[in-house]
Amino acid sequence: MRKITLEAYEDAKRKYQMWSEAEDARSAGASYNISGRGVTYSSMEEIQMMKRRYRRIIDAYENGGKRRSRTSSLYPVDS
Repeated sequence: MRKITLEAYEDAKRKYQMWSEAEDARSAGASYNISGRGVTYSSMEEIQMMKRRYRRIIDAYENGGKRRSRTSSLYPVDS
């Protein structure tokens, strides 16, 4: 992965916050504004996809280019 610049990091933080606000508004059934445009019917899938996109940029910058661990513990279950 390429090195993330401070400018890209700050931009990703702003956009992540913007999409988080859009998610909150969509959950409440309200419309919201993105870059001065009123949006009412963005799908929750699209909003979450954009949040994931910007979260990856933020994580890459904060972790020095390393991805956040996505491991989880598994517990055996007898059936």
